[in-house]
Amino acid sequence: MIASKENVALDLAQAHASAEPGIKKVYRLLGPNEDDEGEPLKLLEVNENTVEQGIEPIRFGPDPASEVPFASVVVDVSPREFEMIRQGKLALPHGWKLGAKLIG
Repeated sequence: MIASKENVALDLAQAHASAEPGIKKVYRLLGPNEDDEGEPLKLLEVNENTVEQGIEPIRFGPDPASEVPFASVVVDVSPREFEMIRQGKLALPHGWKLGAKLIG
């Protein structure tokens, strides 16, 4: 059975939050090409311990051994940067928008 992006995103969010206590919220990020097979799944992590440096996506390849069949992108932001995103004062790249909350 092929895992869905939604299930893998939730599993990744839970794994990241359990490994990093500063992560208080995790959201899916959705892009304009989200339904394309090659489009990575994207997570926005609100992390109390991250250094504020704006939006810096970090890309990871698929890792079938860890049951992550999709490429992924993680964006760590501080709570203040997250509020700036919500208020439209800090833009997400590539036409991305906030999707469903997975954690928090």
